[in-house]
Amino acid sequence: MKLIHQALVFDSAAQFLDAAVPFVTEGVRRRDSVVAVTTGENEALLREQIGADAEQITFLTLSDWYDSPGRTLNAHHRRIDALSGTTGILRVLGEPVWNGLDPLETSEWGRYESVMNVALAGARAWIMCGYDSRSLPAAIVDDARRTHPALAVGARSEVSNAYADPASYYAERNGPLLDRPALGVERLHDFIEMAAVRKFIADHAVRLGLPPDRLDDFTLAVNEIATNAIRHGAGRGEVWLWATDHRVICEISDAGGGPKSDDLSNGFFGFLRTDPQAGRGHGLWIARQICDLLEMRSGESGTTVRLHMRRE
Repeated sequence: MKLIHQALVFDSAAQFLDAAVPFVTEGVRRRDSVVAVTTGENEALLREQIGADAEQITFLTLSDWYDSPGRTLNAHHRRIDALSGTTGILRVLGEPVWNGLDPLETSEWGRYESVMNVALAGARAWIMCGYDSRSLPAAIVDDARRTHPALAVGARSEVSNAYADPASYYAERNGPLLDRPALGVERLHDFIEMAAVRKFIADHAVRLGLPPDRLDDFTLAVNEIATNAIRHGAGRGEVWLWATDHRVICEISDAGGGPKSDDLSNGFFGFLRTDPQAGRGHGLWIARQICDLLEMRSGESGTTVRLHMRRE
């Protein structure tokens, strides 16, 4: 089947249930793999409405499922890969978490919603994303209509006339990176081998606030991107490391040409899962799985990647 990706915009419990109940109950009847990731209030409403069928649904918490754009996308892949037989599909009723995000997080989760239409295009999946217009900013609700090809209206599906091509939507968010801070930035000049990069991260990341139990993962992600910088950036690169109130950020840059930001062959810079049998090309995908956010800009003057890890 072809992916179905719907936005469910609702302004009342009744509107939510009118679409959500038939969606999950049909999945139970068809013996699909049904996952619900909603607010506690909406989970209680669903359980009340569907009764015993709730036992056939996997209920997950918002924080576990919507952890980071890369990891959430891969969570869909894992459940799709685990489907048995040839007829069942993965059905996900979700409510992405938007309140409390900063502008960068909001932008990157928007990318996730849009890129999903490419990353899972041929998957056996039906994903319905809830947007509560009573509590979400109007801009977020409007954006949902741009990142979802279809809208759920009760048990019906309507075409979203505002839907934007994912490549164009992605490119819209490729504005200039924010300036590095003037103070508190560590820099590794002109590295040419990985041992120096790994030592640099080990020397500074925890001191800047990275949780010690995430150091090995962060080092692996930086190593993957720095390896790409050497391979594609004339054999050398530079690394900067700093902290904000909430994140530790590592920037790796090189002077190589790299893929252009509008080149679809680059796989939306790590958002598309690479073939596990391929001998190379896994670095960006791995880094997206490890890090909480990844920013990338590439052009004739070189490539810059920023890896973000939460301090908490």
